[in-house]
Amino acid sequence: MSRYLAIAVFLLLCPPVSAQNAPPPPVPLTIEAIAPDTYVVRGEGGNTTVIVSDEGVLLVDVKFERNFNDLVAKIKSVTDKPVKYVINSHSHGDHTGGNQKFQDASAVIIAHKNARAAMITGKQPGPPQITYTDQFGLQLGGREVIARYFGRAHTDGDTWVSLPAQRILITGDSFNTADGRGLNPTNSVTYAFFVAPGGSFQEVTQTLDAVLKEDFDIAIPGHGPVAKKADVLRWRNEIEKLRTRVTSMVREGKSTAEVHKMLVAEFGWDPTLDPVRRIQPLLDQVRR
Repeated sequence: MSRYLAIAVFLLLCPPVSAQNAPPPPVPLTIEAIAPDTYVVRGEGGNTTVIVSDEGVLLVDVKFERNFNDLVAKIKSVTDKPVKYVINSHSHGDHTGGNQKFQDASAVIIAHKNARAAMITGKQPGPPQITYTDQFGLQLGGREVIARYFGRAHTDGDTWVSLPAQRILITGDSFNTADGRGLNPTNSVTYAFFVAPGGSFQEVTQTLDAVLKEDFDIAIPGHGPVAKKADVLRWRNEIEKLRTRVTSMVREGKSTAEVHKMLVAEFGWDPTLDPVRRIQPLLDQVRR
């Protein structure tokens, strides 16, 4: 075989490096009816809540940018109304990645002022055009939607969205029933708890106490299946229990590795969890 023929055969048999390293295609999304004219789209990225009215559609969170076409298809499967508003529950890309494309389609993006600041700092596309500080209300085709900030939890810009007539609360990642991959293999409440920059391990239960004073029955989490108010209370109590245990270990001078081992044994955390990303921020806040 000639040298040039050998090279040609090698190139045909070996895919380009970029193809070898390409991420897998996104998992197809699913849409579920939660209440009349209210749906949740699940799959890759954070949950997207679809609120339909005669005047248009409001979305809470819009997944990754690459989910845009599938997300739009799911919305069109339940309504022919245009998306007029998007509320970002916080700044993270698995909830805001579709912002720019929805803006290009004439939707208005709304978020807490701290979430916008985080997106600007992170140079994320499609930062919100409208921000609020404490509360923002919207009437859309007779449907009342209220966005509130209760304090630091997952981040310092978490928005909780209330649909009062349906007694629904949309929580973002300050309450989850699965981790960011949609998995909760150990069935631990706190497995999916994650303090991001700006968030507070110390203040989260205080924030949840304020949230739990709200009148709601259904809780739509940032990730995972739809839940009940009792699940949010259980989540709050489990986080308090976890914080008390971690604080005790920090005062005893235990290492990050020892805390990690405890979380796996006592709270059912994933043993492969990255201690630097998931556990060290908790310890740093306890030590302050």
